[in-house]
Amino acid sequence: MRSRIIIATLCLGLGACALKPEPFTQAENAERAAADRATIDDYSPAPTAPVTLEEAQARAIAYNLDTRLQMFNAALQDRQLDLTKLDMLPNLTANAGYVARDKQLVSSSASYVSGQILPSNFETTSVERERAFGDLTLSWNIIDFGVSYLQAKQQSDRVVIADEQRRRVVNNVFQQVRSAYWTAVAAERIRPQLRTVLAEAKRAMQSSQLLESERSQKPDEALRYQRDLLELIQELESVDDQLVIAKVQLAQLMGLRPGTPYRLAVPASAPILPRIRLSIDEMERVALVNRPEVREEGYNARIVQNEGRRALLRLVPGVTMLASLNYDSNSYLLYNNWQEGGVRIAASLIRLLSYPNVKKLNEVQGEIADSRRLAMTMAVMAQIQVSAQQYQIARKNFDRVSMAATINRRIAELSADNQEAQTSSDLEVIREKATAALADLRRHRAYADLQNADAAVYVTLGLDPLPEGLETGDLNVLASEIRKRSNEWRSGKVVVPVFPAVSPEPTMPANNAVIAAAAAQ
Repeated sequence: MRSRIIIATLCLGLGACALKPEPFTQAENAERAAADRATIDDYSPAPTAPVTLEEAQARAIAYNLDTRLQMFNAALQDRQLDLTKLDMLPNLTANAGYVARDKQLVSSSASYVSGQILPSNFETTSVERERAFGDLTLSWNIIDFGVSYLQAKQQSDRVVIADEQRRRVVNNVFQQVRSAYWTAVAAERIRPQLRTVLAEAKRAMQSSQLLESERSQKPDEALRYQRDLLELIQELESVDDQLVIAKVQLAQLMGLRPGTPYRLAVPASAPILPRIRLSIDEMERVALVNRPEVREEGYNARIVQNEGRRALLRLVPGVTMLASLNYDSNSYLLYNNWQEGGVRIAASLIRLLSYPNVKKLNEVQGEIADSRRLAMTMAVMAQIQVSAQQYQIARKNFDRVSMAATINRRIAELSADNQEAQTSSDLEVIREKATAALADLRRHRAYADLQNADAAVYVTLGLDPLPEGLETGDLNVLASEIRKRSNEWRSGKVVVPVFPAVSPEPTMPANNAVIAAAAAQ
């Protein structure tokens, strides 16, 4: 038996030393890639009707992989909380085994007075060569229960943090979808006009080249004319190529497979955005209460506080209560099964000496958490100011660009009229048409920037685009709720919290003292 045990141990040790990295083979990589692409192909159904803004946002919630990843993260933290709660329960341990020995456990006795070993007839044994044993032990440590309780509270805060992170991702995805949607709408509206002008420019280029070859036009005039046309064609083609990408980016945000054809519900006219109805003070109060980042820092501060309590609780002497049911098949025992119960107190005297250091560490960690929360508060207040200013700038820019687009359109119409009256050249007419088309494109882009700035304001406020607790996979329901919530915001239905009168906490002097001590060290 001894030889077998030695051989088995050596085999296991040598097997562990023989482990080597095993990269995937090319066939395994191809199989994995094929499975992933097949999953993506069937992941999101292609839209059958023109996509509205609300449907695009609903698809981003239902099918966007970044959003779903955050949802899975929140679910994972919730499952982790269930496991953490089990640590508060008493430990119930079942133990069983079998022991065999090749020789009897024989012992003899010696005289306490003389130290001489008693005669051989006093050699005895009290253990069988083969025996089975088992026990069922219930133990509960009061300090471990307290530590596990605080750990469960920390995990419950992490669950809420994961939900706040999901809110932040959803808000950011909504803003991105809104910007990409109106950029794609601009592409849908402008590309036909750009392609018409581009086709006219290419025809004019071919005509000029033909006239040059027939010597019907001076070479220098023909070349300058072709140079101007070529520059105009390059600019138009560059803009057209950029517009093609807009729908691809929107499809990615909606979770559609790249290359999936779909149509946009292009509105007849751009909706007029109402001005922000909240003052800067009201916006700050709304943001400081609702922003996911500020809430997350508050939960992190509570986690740090409970971590400090856990550290102090570990210094307290532990009290363990034990109860067990035991069995042993040894025939020399008078009772082969019995019960035990007891209480044990254990304390680490060396660890108790670290109490002052643990207390100081907890104070510093708490001050750091408070400083992070205050820094986030300051950043949110600055973002409110910036988003409000960017919205005003975007609105002013849109008004100016719209006026310029109107002027360029009228110039293009006059140039076309002059061409009919034979007072304007083809190049001038084409250039004015291209200028008018590009001005319309700038107007649509300015409107997309205005929509993005408007969405950024609501993201900065931390408002949820969906009602709390809404769980549905129906795109029509999601789109309806999104439209309803957006209309409520447009009408000014935003709850502005009322702050109670409080005095500031004296945290900054303590932080300065800590920083000064660290700098001195």
